[in-house]
Amino acid sequence: MIDHQPQAAMKDVFIGIDFGGTRIKIGLIAGGQLIADANLEADAALTFEQRLTDIGLEMSRLVFAGSYRLTGIGFAFPGIVNFHTGRILSKYVKYPGAENVDLNRWAQANFGVPVAVENDARAALVGEWKHGAGRGSSDLVLVTLGTGVGTGVLVNGAPLRGKNFIGGNLGGHSTINADGVICNCGNIGCVESESSTWALARIAAASPGFSESRLAALDLIDFKNLFELAEQEDALAVSLLDRCLRVWSLCVINLVHAYDPEKVIFGGGIMKSSQVILPYIRQMLDKHAWVSAADVELVVAAQPEHAGIWGIYELFKQKNH
Repeated sequence: MIDHQPQAAMKDVFIGIDFGGTRIKIGLIAGGQLIADANLEADAALTFEQRLTDIGLEMSRLVFAGSYRLTGIGFAFPGIVNFHTGRILSKYVKYPGAENVDLNRWAQANFGVPVAVENDARAALVGEWKHGAGRGSSDLVLVTLGTGVGTGVLVNGAPLRGKNFIGGNLGGHSTINADGVICNCGNIGCVESESSTWALARIAAASPGFSESRLAALDLIDFKNLFELAEQEDALAVSLLDRCLRVWSLCVINLVHAYDPEKVIFGGGIMKSSQVILPYIRQMLDKHAWVSAADVELVVAAQPEHAGIWGIYELFKQKNH
């Protein structure tokens, strides 16, 4: 028997791609809902164009699997981005050659759809503002703690960008130690070079008492191990953790003084230890800031996995509608 029933209309979907320091997150949004997602490894051995080939294949698989119609693509990238032209302006070690790739052209050639491109922390900020811990606020700061330290700022209900598109994004590259080492960005004593995952092993190895610490026996020194050993009262782990907490706190104080937000939202894998981090920062705010912890709310991100995807979705709608 031939079925003469009309086929159901194809569902329009948007795909957001969030380029992280260790993972590339891909999410499908339709009808205001995240309906599917996938992950790829961030592989610095591959060029950005090679990584885009893998991303394109994964996107095609997701779209084909649901018989969807793709209407737009968003890219949240960990670097300086011209939102208006969609061009990546800075180099990033995990995605070599990204600054030479025209994502608008790539999307048109491969999928025939428009794109939006934004800095990943700014996109995550917008995602939390519209779909997470920042709902109902018009002045926000986002801080992501992890492989690096990313920041984004919302002022009077608008993402801060600035003339050169660095506005609000370089909290992790503000100088926190005038006698510090040269950061991978070229600046001196940055928040990142003093307290991020990529700097932690170097800081630990240069510390007195390293050889006696259980940190010395680890294949990988990361914050998960640091928090665990500090809880077990390893002397160096306790000292290093306190140092990192102080650096993060001073970074937050600088951001609060600069932007006077209603809330500071914290994201990143390290926030699994928020019960240690947030009380410490509140105490430092009370002690050293021009405002008290009662004047600015410190909250954990409500969309830790998909804030960047939600944010670039909202920015795509703003740009293309």
